[in-house]
Parts: sequence; structure tokens; C-alpha cells
Amino acid sequence: MLHVSGYGVTLGVKSGSLVVRSREGSRVVPVGEVDVVVVATSGVSVTSRAVRLLARAGVELVFLDHRGDPVAILYSSNPTRTTETRRAQYAALTNGLAARLAAEMVAAKVHNQAVHLKRLASRVPERLLHEAAGLLLELEEGILGVPGKTSSLEEARRLVMELEARAAREYWGALARILPGDLGFKGRDRDAGDPVNASLNYGYGILYGLAWRALVLAGLDPYAGFLHVDRSGKPVLAFDYVEAWRPVLVDAPIIRELLRGWRPRVAAGGRLDAGERARVAGLVKERLSKACQGGYRRMTCEEALRGYALRLARALRSGAPFEAYRGW
Repeated sequence: MLHVSGYGVTLGVKSGSLVVRSREGSRVVPVGEVDVVVVATSGVSVTSRAVRLLARAGVELVFLDHRGDPVAILYSSNPTRTTETRRAQYAALTNGLAARLAAEMVAAKVHNQAVHLKRLASRVPERLLHEAAGLLLELEEGILGVPGKTSSLEEARRLVMELEARAAREYWGALARILPGDLGFKGRDRDAGDPVNASLNYGYGILYGLAWRALVLAGLDPYAGFLHVDRSGKPVLAFDYVEAWRPVLVDAPIIRELLRGWRPRVAAGGRLDAGERARVAGLVKERLSKACQGGYRRMTCEEALRGYALRLARALRSGAPFEAYRGW
């Protein structure tokens, strides 16, 4: 992932490679070493030559807003079995499969949140972490049982989201207990201006862009979700798909750095300053490059993020159960 930010920065091309130019100098990046380019500030200029090079190389170009949410993705798509996959995806909304998929994705997130708390408990002497992790695993079982209780997708969504909300209160409440008080973190609130929530918002925005890309390349429609209700212009399947990955790729590296003493600088409006955004991007990038333990084979987290999207597409086409990522 090539993260580009800063006012007056230009992304161009020289001798077939990408070139990032700024007041401090220039950096040459071979396009073969890049999977995705993330443009993180409004002050960046991208040349048409760079866009064409990225398209030919199959490298996606993601534009984020100041909160880290993706506003546009440019890609040269070679999706897998798009027509067959999307027909199956739309049919899932009426044949009962959507409820099972929604429950599975949320259950996997809750499971991974429990694993995160257990890992923290091995380093932080706080009994509450173990207790919260145990409750989360109980809620995971309850979420998985929802599709068997109702044939209505709307009712299944409601029940899953109620259990998810309970899990969120336990998870974020436990994290609030162990994070230093000077961070001002009271719990997860997307609109809060504290450094923890601002960092999480930005990390999740990067993750949404990567998930969007993985889903499209798997032949899926990122705008037709199972858990999140369709909203015009919102890639709700990407919101569904990232659920299991949030604790692994964003929460864990950010919480680790905060416990080590990192204090993100927050500018006006509750947004991270440019340097801190780059640091969050670096933390996510580092985690993506590491092994994703517990996957269906040995792979990095970046490979797993793409691989599980392909498995989701295959499950939809075949009607077989989909198992979201658990472990790490």
C-alpha cells in the first residue's frame, strides 16, 4: 500500500515507475511493488500518466476524505465470474442465505474482539479483560443461532445487531478501562473528537477501501449488503465484510501503540493531523504484511483479506456455508 498525503504533493510517473514529489524531494516506487495507492489528503495531485500506469498494472487508486472514509476508487477490474456471482448475491436476499451470512460476519468480528482482549490480558493485569472476552464468546454463539430463530431477514438483522451492540459495549468498555486516562477515551463513538476514536475512524476508512477492492475483484457488488441495509451510494457489503477484520487490522495495532505511549495529535474538528494519519496508515500496512494465523492456509493478512472475499463469492454461487476469518 502506497500512502500519499500532504499539500503540494504530486504522484507522477518516471521511466515506468511511480514518483511521489514533494517539497522535501522525490521518491521512486516501482509499480510492481504496489497493490493499492491511497490518496489521503485533498492537496495531492495525480497525473493522468500515473492513472494510466496504475490501470494497466491493475493497481487501485483510493481517495479518502479527511475522516479516512473512501470517496472514490479507480480500478482496472478483472473480476471473477461477475454475472454469476452477483446473481447469487442478489438471490441471497430472498432465499435465506443473507441472514446466515450477516450472522457469520458479525459473529466472526465478536470472536476476534474476544481474541484481542485475551491477548491484551496476557500483557495487562486486568481481570476485566478475561471476563469480557468470555462474555463475547457467549454472544458469538447467540449471534450464530439467530438465523434459526426467524425466516425474516429484517428480524434477523435486528436480532444480530442487538447482540452486536451488547458485544460492543463489553469490548470497548474493557478497552476504555485499560487505556490511559489522558487519552479521554470513554468508548467507541464515531463522532467523538478524542485521539483514540479519531485514529480508529481513519484506520477503518483505509480498511473500507481495501475491502471494497477485494469484493469487486471477487466479482461481488459492494453496494448490496446482507447485514447493513442498502443505502444509495454506500458500499454496504464492504461495511459487512470488514466486520471480522476490524479487531485484527485496525484495533490491535492502534491499541498496542497507544499502550506503548503514542499520543495522536488531533486537529480542529476531531481529525488527525497529516503526520498522524500517515502513522495510522503505516500501522495498518504493517499488520497487513504479517501472517494471518488461523486462516485456511498460510498467508499474510493482505492475502487473507482478498482470499476470504473470493471464498464469499464461491459460497454465494454454490450455496455452501461461508466461514469468515477467525483466529490471528
